[in-house]
Amino acid sequence: MAKETKADKYAKVKERIQLTQNWRVDEGYDAMWRRMIDMYRGKTYFGNPGGAVGNVSYDRVSVNLAFSTINVIAPSVAVNHPQITVTANKEGDEDRAIFVEAVINYLWRHHDYRKPFRRAVKDFLILGHGWLKVGWRFVEEERTVSADERDLELATAAMEVQDFAYENPAMAGELPTDDDLVAAIPNTRMEIVEDQAFVERISPFDMLVDPEATCLDDAKWIVQRIVRPLEEVRKDKRFKLKVRQALTADAGVRYRWDNDTEREQYADLVERVSLYEYYDLKNGTLAVCATSGDDYLLDPTPMPYAFGHPFVMLRNYDVPDTFYPIGDLSQIESLQEELNKTRTQMVNHRKRYARKYLYHERSFGPEGREALESDEDGRFVPVVDENRDLGGVVMPLPQVPLAPEIYQQSSIIEADINTVSGVSEYARGQMPETRRTATEASIIADAGNARASDKLATVELVISEVARMVMALVQQYMTDAHMVRVTGK
Repeated sequence: MAKETKADKYAKVKERIQLTQNWRVDEGYDAMWRRMIDMYRGKTYFGNPGGAVGNVSYDRVSVNLAFSTINVIAPSVAVNHPQITVTANKEGDEDRAIFVEAVINYLWRHHDYRKPFRRAVKDFLILGHGWLKVGWRFVEEERTVSADERDLELATAAMEVQDFAYENPAMAGELPTDDDLVAAIPNTRMEIVEDQAFVERISPFDMLVDPEATCLDDAKWIVQRIVRPLEEVRKDKRFKLKVRQALTADAGVRYRWDNDTEREQYADLVERVSLYEYYDLKNGTLAVCATSGDDYLLDPTPMPYAFGHPFVMLRNYDVPDTFYPIGDLSQIESLQEELNKTRTQMVNHRKRYARKYLYHERSFGPEGREALESDEDGRFVPVVDENRDLGGVVMPLPQVPLAPEIYQQSSIIEADINTVSGVSEYARGQMPETRRTATEASIIADAGNARASDKLATVELVISEVARMVMALVQQYMTDAHMVRVTGK
């Protein structure tokens, strides 16, 4: 068998990325996630808020129990500032465990890991899964040296030259002059802006995984899609010069726009390019490529972190032999749509209810018709045709009543939603129509709390995993001096 070349490996990576994108579209995952997001925000109707059939206008109503369901569950599982406990594995390391515990709790609060974590929990509930990325960020920026700083450096350098000349008079003629010192002081310098562990939420739309995997543990590779300005990528010296200069724009502002028309309509003038961080979990390597590139921007290199890939996945309701779990909204989607339709029918039926009358046109003159249409009480209506019986001149138009059962469908559907979601009326803050004993209410509350407790246990496991990864990064990158400053403060 011929040895696999670098070009063959790159082609395989591009093929895998395209494969998982096609798989997600074919299986309908992206479309389903968009529907869940729209359902949560109450965007169940598109276009104008009202509609029309023929010449008759109608209203459309959305009773958003999906929003209520998520926001009842979320506060019970989204931990703001957890108290992370570190236990020593070996006897005698208790003091070090206390020290590590103080550091990790400080970092969680100081760098506010709560914000990305809560956003990932919202993905976990609505879409069925959420993603967090844990890594180390080192950022340097070039800044101009001020005049005062230059004067201080010049004075310090002149003092050092003077001291050296005093100690070594034989070499005084070889020392730099004042002009040499001025020329040696740079006009700019690199300044460290950020040098710390980070935790960030990654959009589920930007994470691509091995289609054959059933969970993250048996995945062979994983990819993160990152959209960056084209000019910024071309200036990034971490990437190959020839490859990055040949890149072309291929992405808009938002990856989740449905078509190119929207992308062109709302995009600004900044051209963007899609980058893919490809993590080969089998070989433990990281590579970076682009949609428009013919070669790696960054050749496969060993993963930078000791613990491997930097991603943590929050999984809601697992489905056997399926990678993506389901969320709390997917099973009530059809019920939510039916509830909206039922309420819409009720509103439009009530809107159509208006008293109409049949009358003989020749029996009334202009004054009579005006008096007949008036809403003024006690108004006399003159009748022109004196030979016609007054009982047959005007008669009410019969109304077609809506079946009373239709008005009960709304309550039935709401009860079904509560049953499927496990969120009771008590949890929603409602007073149920059926009065129950304290024991019955307690049983209902306990059933709802059991589901929330199970989700909370999942979230706590993810918190511990994130804390373990942050601590590993601290051990890998942070110096002892940094540690002392953090704990001392």
